[in-house]
Amino acid sequence: MNKIVEIQKDSDASPEILERISATSEPLQTPPKRSRHLRPIIAVAVLIALGAVAAPWLAERWSHVAINDARIAANLVTVSSEASGRVTSVEIIAGDAVKKGQLLATIDNEQTLLELKALDAQIAGIGAQQSQYGAQQEMIRTQVASKLEAGESEVRAAEANHAASEAALRSARSRFERVNSLARSNVTSAQVLDEAEAALATAEQQEKAAAAGIATANSNLAVVRSEGAQIDVLNHQIATLETQKSALVAQREQKRVDLSHREIRADFDGVIDSTFIDAGEYVSPGTRLLIYHDPNTVWVDANVKETDFGRVKLGAPAKITVDAFPDMKLQGEVERLGEAATSQFALLPSPNPSGNFTKITQRLPLRISIDQSEGRLRPGMMVEVSVDVVD
Repeated sequence: MNKIVEIQKDSDASPEILERISATSEPLQTPPKRSRHLRPIIAVAVLIALGAVAAPWLAERWSHVAINDARIAANLVTVSSEASGRVTSVEIIAGDAVKKGQLLATIDNEQTLLELKALDAQIAGIGAQQSQYGAQQEMIRTQVASKLEAGESEVRAAEANHAASEAALRSARSRFERVNSLARSNVTSAQVLDEAEAALATAEQQEKAAAAGIATANSNLAVVRSEGAQIDVLNHQIATLETQKSALVAQREQKRVDLSHREIRADFDGVIDSTFIDAGEYVSPGTRLLIYHDPNTVWVDANVKETDFGRVKLGAPAKITVDAFPDMKLQGEVERLGEAATSQFALLPSPNPSGNFTKITQRLPLRISIDQSEGRLRPGMMVEVSVDVVD
């Protein structure tokens, strides 16, 4: 039919030619009606395929909370100087593995060693002085013991002499009374009476002298005993020296502590993250020296949206993917839920004095426990977390 139309457009074609062409041309065929019924079937099939693909993703979104704001964390220990002085050596660099007790750095200790020697000398001097006082105590104790024995003997002798003089006095007094009685009766002579009276006076004087001898012996004994008080005086002096010695010992221990602070040693097995000093630098108390951590103790710190926070429970399992190792799949468990939003810890708070308010979804921290994987997990690595929130 198309050919006939074209020929008709040509003004030179005759009617006979047109009839001949029309008889020999084939009729135009129309498209089959069956293809129109296939289109809905294909659309339904496509929708079913899309549903099959999206169903797992939708189920994952419903049963899990996805967090992409998460990092590997560890206890990064900052070691600071506790003493002042020049750094004499740095034994490590970043990346070194260290053992507990290993020497990391040293600070000049010459001045501290000299001060320790001076304190040791002072303590030794006080000890020698205490020994001297102790020897004096022993000497005084020996001398006083000997003098006490002699003084007590003297007292006993004086008391014996006094007892004898008292006996003589009683005898003289008795004889004088008899002679005096006879003299009044004119039985004896006056001379005998005078002799008896003189003997009585002599006996009285001897008794008084013997009594004075006892007093003198007791006084001497008291003097000897007072010499023993020097032992107590020396005891007080020794105690005073002991107090001074204790103060010096405390100073010496303080210097020893300062000496130990000049040798920086590792408190645990770990890995050096960074160093901040070089040999020759001067440091003071509080100066940062290095940072290190235990590579076997790591976890994941994640920040979850407050709209999802209520769905997360303690002990919920979590799947972790490490950005640095896409093929690494880790399993963890929620072990701690934050008690405040991260915005509360901002250094620059954002007050709202003008009254204009824009609501922003806050985030709260989570801690997820994980196991170290062949030492490849480093603090600060970014990870993605999917927490199972289905009970």
